[in-house]
Amino acid sequence: MRNKLLVAAVVVVALASVAYAAFAQLLTINGTGTATGTWDIQITSITAKNQTGATDHATTPSFTATSATFNVDLAYPGATSTYDVVIENQGSIPAKLDTLTNLAAKNAESPVDITYSISGVAVNDTLAAGASTTATVTVTWVAGSTTNITTQSKAVTIDFNYVQNT
Repeated sequence: MRNKLLVAAVVVVALASVAYAAFAQLLTINGTGTATGTWDIQITSITAKNQTGATDHATTPSFTATSATFNVDLAYPGATSTYDVVIENQGSIPAKLDTLTNLAAKNAESPVDITYSISGVAVNDTLAAGASTTATVTVTWVAGSTTNITTQSKAVTIDFNYVQNT
């Protein structure tokens, strides 16, 4: 009886070893994938909204792709000019605003009495495929300024850098 049990145990161990060896081999899967989509984020318009004591300097604000350039003449302290910048996702891939021009650094440049600000969009805002968003850019000659100049202007280019929203 003991020999039969010993033989049975050896057979079970041998079968288990063979089964383990059969299933412990490296499995390699090869294949390819295809992703489709179009990337097309762009500024489609810049419209002057409110201008108090301001005129465009030589040319109206201009834009290319996702960059907008402004150069506004302001007549006196407290003068402002506001623009709506429409940004559209005309592609099929959702996007996210990754970076925006550092306006604090631009505002520190001369003349420091002219400041730019942006509202309506912020870093990490998403833009779905086929959707649009409006950024409001405001240019201001600081009201408390004592600069004795009749007109001031400062040119600034604002970059709206979008990446794929994953």
